[in-house]
Amino acid sequence: METPRLVELIDAHKRAYGVGESELARRIGITRQNLHLWRTRGLRGLPARTTLDGMATELHLPYIRVLEAALRDVGYLDDTDGLSGVPA
Repeated sequence: METPRLVELIDAHKRAYGVGESELARRIGITRQNLHLWRTRGLRGLPARTTLDGMATELHLPYIRVLEAALRDVGYLDDTDGLSGVPA
């Protein structure tokens, strides 16, 4: 299984800012266990709007980029679809 796009965004932020997984999960508003499940099993459904907002804020990314990653992870968008104009 490939790494979910949301997890890729989180991992890039962790590398850039040196923040730990537990702390970053807390800042986003999810549990470390939830993040672990996303990493190992993928996303089972679209996260809540508040979760996506928290991710966008904490990761310093536009909300639309986080939303697009989540939509791709759960299969609502594929590589031919785009919302933000940013390549997948």
